[in-house]
Amino acid sequence: MSLLDAVAVVVLPALRSVFDDDEVSSAELAYSDDGGGPLTLALTARGETFHDLVVQEDVPHTTAEEWRERLRSNLVDFVAESRFGWGENRDAR
Repeated sequence: MSLLDAVAVVVLPALRSVFDDDEVSSAELAYSDDGGGPLTLALTARGETFHDLVVQEDVPHTTAEEWRERLRSNLVDFVAESRFGWGENRDAR
């Protein structure tokens, strides 16, 4: 999956489903291992940092929708464990 596809199909939909417009202050996508490794996301939301895998090319039969749901679920957990969203369940958004 290309970087642009990952942003459009995985990352942005996952972020929009979990965060309000003013919560995320920075986000960085990067390929590890000089472009040959997995694509990772680092973001800051209300002063707290989240790091996660976005896409890993060597995982067979994993669709973009499955990667998006994995990221969305991890973001929901991050918010529920954060100081700003402690205990919130953002699954229902």
